[in-house]
Amino acid sequence: MAFGNSRMSRPNRDSVPRTAGGEMLARRRSAPDLASPPPPQEAAAPPPIVVVKQESRDASAGGEVVPAREYDSEVDQSPAETPRTLAVQKGAALDEFLLSLLECPVCFCYMMPPIMQCSRGHMICTGCRQKVGTCPVCRVSMTNIRSLSMEKVASKLIFPCKHSDFGCRAQLSYADKSSHEQDCDCRPYFCPYPDDKCRWQGPLRDVYQHLVSTHENVITMEGNDIIFLATNVNLEGALDWTMVQSCHGRHFLLSLEKIHLGEGCQQYFTACRMIGSMKDAAEFVYNISLDANNRTLRWQSKPRSIRESFVSFTNADFLVLNKSTVELFSEDGNLALNVVIRRAQEDIREIAN
Repeated sequence: MAFGNSRMSRPNRDSVPRTAGGEMLARRRSAPDLASPPPPQEAAAPPPIVVVKQESRDASAGGEVVPAREYDSEVDQSPAETPRTLAVQKGAALDEFLLSLLECPVCFCYMMPPIMQCSRGHMICTGCRQKVGTCPVCRVSMTNIRSLSMEKVASKLIFPCKHSDFGCRAQLSYADKSSHEQDCDCRPYFCPYPDDKCRWQGPLRDVYQHLVSTHENVITMEGNDIIFLATNVNLEGALDWTMVQSCHGRHFLLSLEKIHLGEGCQQYFTACRMIGSMKDAAEFVYNISLDANNRTLRWQSKPRSIRESFVSFTNADFLVLNKSTVELFSEDGNLALNVVIRRAQEDIREIAN
């Protein structure tokens, strides 16, 4: 029974071509056909096209590296190496190079206008120019000539804060750099001990530990209402008594300093400073009271920050006692000061009530 579809019928042996001698001609088949014979019901489909990902570097049979083809560079180019990114990197490298040119050869700080130079063009900052008479680079005599070209360069650059080692991440123009650094919250604190011989400086978090570990005569007390006892206040010469009072989660430094002004003339300066910023110190109020021999003396003020040196306001916001007043309130050469520290808002509520 015939189906009418010649492709489905089995080919007749007589239909195979033959040579003149009667030999059959073998049909040529491709390699894919030999590997995967087509199904008997229909003709073989053309082989699929396989796309192989090209590597940036090819290796020959002998293991030699074959140079990458042109289109390989497009495949291997990292997203971080786009033209825009490369331009930014080049710009940052140029700025860093220009900033290095502005480093003073004496103090290694960035030179701010006015920038001075020697006759050979070596530059130096204004502060160091006042301290040297010869160029620190070539040893010729310094001049008072300004490097106007480098000042113009400086006006176009962005500088890091000089307190970046202490955590400041500010980026500043040369016009704003000086004012920012004076009030920078990250600038190091100096030792607040009244004796100016200590040259320690460091971050705020280390000030308290420095005081109690380095200055052994510093007294530490806890509580917002304490008695600070200064002993042997009648001894001759310059003396100081220092106490750290811890309360409200903060540390306060109470100092009593005796200054010898001349023969028979002595004064005592007393004040409370906070181991913190000036903004934090403004949130508190302290009271110092003397009560002895049927006499009472009371002083109230806001604590200063240790940002301000002890000497800077000895003639300002201090309780000043002369020698005769101290003698009236002292007993057996000891002066008892009652120190109370409150938050400023608490003090306002007490006054309102």
